[in-house]
Amino acid sequence: MNHAPGLHPSRRLLLALPCALIACAAGQPAPPPAPLAPGEVGLTLWRSLTGGFVSAAEPLLGTPARPGAGPFVTLLAPTAVALQGQELLVADSGTRRLWRSDLMLNALVPVSGVTVMPTTAVALAPDLSAWVLDGPGGQVRHLARDGRVLQSWRLGAELLAPAGLALAELGATALVADAGQRQWLELRSPGGLALPVRPRSAAGGSVGVDAIAVAGERVWVLDRSAGRVHRVDRGGRVLATLGGGDLKQPVALAADRAGRVWVLDAQDHSVKLLREDRPVQVFGATALRVRQPAAIAADDRGLAVADRLGGQVVVLRVQEGRS
Repeated sequence: MNHAPGLHPSRRLLLALPCALIACAAGQPAPPPAPLAPGEVGLTLWRSLTGGFVSAAEPLLGTPARPGAGPFVTLLAPTAVALQGQELLVADSGTRRLWRSDLMLNALVPVSGVTVMPTTAVALAPDLSAWVLDGPGGQVRHLARDGRVLQSWRLGAELLAPAGLALAELGATALVADAGQRQWLELRSPGGLALPVRPRSAAGGSVGVDAIAVAGERVWVLDRSAGRVHRVDRGGRVLATLGGGDLKQPVALAADRAGRVWVLDAQDHSVKLLREDRPVQVFGATALRVRQPAAIAADDRGLAVADRLGGQVVVLRVQEGRS
């Protein structure tokens, strides 16, 4: 046998063994994920949106979406997101554009008349109409699926420090968080004035409203300075409090009908899952498949995470272990 000069046969064998093991492993399917314990929540990647082909708006709910026929547009710095099934609303601060995305067709539909800023907040109603909060201008717009303005409000001095947007009554009412006045404003469509609601603890003290989420009949508000999330009724009475000792630098909030409350914690770029009577679960950036999460949104089946640094929106399916 001819040996390569300078390499002893025994050393070649030691070098070849790991390579053979790697090659063998590469030919095997990935092992299935470990089963979830009862009550434990797991996240699996469903879609990663980095851009899409530009498409035209579809005017009616139920009209089949069409694949994009225009140029491919890349997301640069998504900073707000809303999720309803396979429909995604993405506010991209990098391009200052608001996009609708069909996650199955990889199509992007531009929403005209909206200039996205880092403080822009968005929400999707069950009928796929969109609500947009223009933070600096204090303007809230309700847009049909084809981009028509259904209604708009200019809140002006009524809204001191816009901090988030959520929908109630199947999208007929918008709740706009105002961190400056520790309240939210209720906007009823069509017509109606902005009704202020100031959450209060059982002792009568005010609580922060630095973000807001609605899931069914439940309203959740983020009290950033206290590092807590409060469940409140529509009159503002605090009913439960979560996250004490677990939240370090909370910046965003989402919730679903199963009672899962998702909080984006900027200190370690993680999403923390809070539930009443259950311990916190922490999903780091690696588990979320993102570099720097900037915003989150949830529906009853999924969690969307806007990755500002990675220029993408990751949509993960949510599973829960059963007893």
